[in-house]
Amino acid sequence: MTPVLETRGLCMSFGAQKLAALSDVSIALHEGRCLALVGESGSGKSTCAKLLTRMLRPTEGTIHFGGEDVTVLRGRSDLRTYRSHVQMVFQDPFAALNPAHSVQHHLERPLALHKPNLSRAERTEAASALLRQVELDPATTLRKFPHELSGGQRQRVNLARALAVDPAVIIADEPTSMLDMSIRLSVLDMFAPLKRERRIAMLYITHDIATARYVAEETAVLYGGRIVEMGPTDRLIDDPRHPYTKLLLEAVPEIGRPFGSTRLSVEADRVRAISRGAGDLREVAPGHFVREIATN
Repeated sequence: MTPVLETRGLCMSFGAQKLAALSDVSIALHEGRCLALVGESGSGKSTCAKLLTRMLRPTEGTIHFGGEDVTVLRGRSDLRTYRSHVQMVFQDPFAALNPAHSVQHHLERPLALHKPNLSRAERTEAASALLRQVELDPATTLRKFPHELSGGQRQRVNLARALAVDPAVIIADEPTSMLDMSIRLSVLDMFAPLKRERRIAMLYITHDIATARYVAEETAVLYGGRIVEMGPTDRLIDDPRHPYTKLLLEAVPEIGRPFGSTRLSVEADRVRAISRGAGDLREVAPGHFVREIATN
């Protein structure tokens, strides 16, 4: 099956010293499925998202949408068309919405830009339908302003705005990290029907590997700009092979076990040091890849 969106050998360096933020990252997003990109702060997750949405242009490698190389897109019109297919849901639900505009404005603006043939009444009805899809009542939500919404409601509005242009891909960059624990799962619940009913391909970016099982069919673990392990989510979590993946799982809170209680967490610095190597990804089980580490 041809991926909806994929990267091949994606690299990104910054500054005169060519500091590498990403190195040789190859991932694929498929229709109706979600890939989780997991890693700690500074691992390169958000850089990857900015490359996929063409906010940045890669130093090396290519990005393909529907089999077509979109790395070379330059014109404003071509980029706008591409971004209508690949939409972003940002981490901060407070900063992502303009406080001066109502929810109705936030939803009808992309409709006006990308679906200019709709009448004003049709745009309003479309905005109402989008709110219902993310389980918000349009009668009480359309005319509200961002400050009148909770964090979870704002993130649902952000998701509805991304859906307004009927995207093929949604990239969700830490979409629940700034929300209360009590409402995180309710927001993540929105992803399942999008995959099932709209057949959207999704990239879920997170530092919390535990939520990957809840959201994604496949998971890629990123450290130091490189993928260190990648495969089916259940297999990767239940049978992690790379020391860094094990370290991330060790960091997941567990009742009755304080963090730092195992030898692995105590040796976190050593694990990070050996995980920076540029060894090859090796298939250890069907679809399950692990990057080789230095043995000395």
